[in-house]
Amino acid sequence: MIAAILAATVTNGFTQTDKNPGHLKMGLVNIKVQPSDSADVEANKKNIQANLDRHAWFIDKLAAEGVEFIGFPECSINGYQWSDNMTWLSLDGPEVAQLKKKAKEKGVYVAAGMAEQDPEGKRWEVHFVIGPDGEIVGKHHKIWLTKEEGFIESAYEHNVFDVKGAKMGMLICADGSNFNNLKILADRGAKIIYGPHANTTGGTIEGWYNFRKSWSGQWDGKKVEFKAVDAIGSNPSGGWISQLKVYAALHNHAALYNPDFKPPIPVESDTNSRWASGAWFIGPDGETLAQMPVSTNKMDSKEYVLTHNIPLDGN
Repeated sequence: MIAAILAATVTNGFTQTDKNPGHLKMGLVNIKVQPSDSADVEANKKNIQANLDRHAWFIDKLAAEGVEFIGFPECSINGYQWSDNMTWLSLDGPEVAQLKKKAKEKGVYVAAGMAEQDPEGKRWEVHFVIGPDGEIVGKHHKIWLTKEEGFIESAYEHNVFDVKGAKMGMLICADGSNFNNLKILADRGAKIIYGPHANTTGGTIEGWYNFRKSWSGQWDGKKVEFKAVDAIGSNPSGGWISQLKVYAALHNHAALYNPDFKPPIPVESDTNSRWASGAWFIGPDGETLAQMPVSTNKMDSKEYVLTHNIPLDGN
């Protein structure tokens, strides 16, 4: 059982009544972002600022709708595209400062990712969570590397931290392909496992869910046969989350801007159909709590927001 949530919290220096006691309303944003790894340094800076402006737009929108935790995909500030020209950012830099200011202004949690260079000069892919007070409450460095291999260090830590009194752990994309990474977080007390992704999987939403079914054993609300053997040699019919008895929240990038979300550019110039938009909430029994509509059409891989109110005082 998770400890009871206080009815009042302190945000922006004053006491704020909890309007959603015993729950955490999470919003998963499938956002399209621009890359920052070209030879044009100024263009990279411009794209990063455009991405940050897009983050801010969604934070404003969702905070107004009562969302308390606003999550963005893997490497959402830089864009998930790696080369020798990558623009490296710092957790103490002005880019993160913009998100800290916005989180404090709106009194919400904000989770985002970027290409990080730390004070020792080491390079990582990091995903971090900013609290309603504008300070970073938790972070995760990517462990299992794919396209970023050769550009960053491989990490090994499994951090668990408080979000509204509940324990949360994070895994970035390929980290979640190993059951042991999830199990370590659950063993350390995590009740929510948050998984930001940058998956292509053929560029369709259907492909994204098929790829992630090991987490729940369900796909599109239906039971699927799960034959993959996980890292400890078991073959669960209900998926990994049902073994761990935790909640999970997964989401991905988007290929296209959604015109209903007031895109920052008037015309879609790059369909970038590799990205398979997808967002999914999974309950402790492996059941699908909420997911965005599944589609085989690459043109449906647009920006999308999925929200769910997760109970914090249950199993």
